[in-house]
Amino acid sequence: MVYIGVDGGGTKTALAAYENGELIASTRVGACNYNFIGVDAAVKNLVDGIASLGIPLDRVGAVGIGDPSIDDVVPDGVDTPTAQFLKQAEAAIGVPVFIRSDAYMTLFALSGGEKPAVLMLSGTGSMGIAEDAAGKTTIVGGWGRLTSDEGSGYFIALEGIKAALQAVDGIAPATSLTDAVVDYFGVNSPRELIGVFYGEKAPDIAGFSRHVSLCAEAGDSIATSILLESAKYLALYAQSLIEQSGASVVGVYGSVICNDKIVRKEFERLVLERYSNVQICEPGISPEEAAAMYAKLQHTKKMI
Repeated sequence: MVYIGVDGGGTKTALAAYENGELIASTRVGACNYNFIGVDAAVKNLVDGIASLGIPLDRVGAVGIGDPSIDDVVPDGVDTPTAQFLKQAEAAIGVPVFIRSDAYMTLFALSGGEKPAVLMLSGTGSMGIAEDAAGKTTIVGGWGRLTSDEGSGYFIALEGIKAALQAVDGIAPATSLTDAVVDYFGVNSPRELIGVFYGEKAPDIAGFSRHVSLCAEAGDSIATSILLESAKYLALYAQSLIEQSGASVVGVYGSVICNDKIVRKEFERLVLERYSNVQICEPGISPEEAAAMYAKLQHTKKMI
């Protein structure tokens, strides 16, 4: 049988088909996030994507979807839009569809559903997810930018902006972040940033995190301290999940925790300082492949 994995997104969706563990087709289509575009439009994009793979549906065992719009700890029946999407998707495709969060599917890439594992994600936002030996899922963080989303790109950027403006006001040490924030937002002076932050068009705050990293790499101690603080939060989240799940594998995923050398090094140091037997790694397979593996596992269980 062929199993199709789907990595859903707000702007695009990646699909991949696997037979006997081998990739046989892949494609990208529009968004499948039904909370943004509605259930009908999301189902249509999914159906179009599967059709473009060119695989007869009588060869497809099941479809697995990593959904960015659901929370794995929400009780069954609460997430009504997800239930509607699942019902319509199965009716339109004609094969079983299994949905979990995109974070869980990335975690599944580490655990295969067979061993406890922890996954820390830090990109624009941040969160941690774990599954224990009994299959219980635990989530930490992920509360969103209104509560700072500690350890995320948004958090790093916001802390960098605050440090830059406090330096302008003379209540904090001078930092290269001040020039960086003026350049990044395309203004001539710090006071002009007020119009940028509170104008009609929302600015890309999280994108400034990369410039915090560049300032740190150039030796700015204030920028470096922000990155170290972010790593501390991510490590605390990971340590909480290790305690709750008994995992010895900690995966990392996302642009901040994977690409920022200062954050990654400090995160690993703090985690291994407390749990020296833990393996820290990046998932070895794509979210789409993990979703296909999950679909195969659930379909097999259902057939038994």
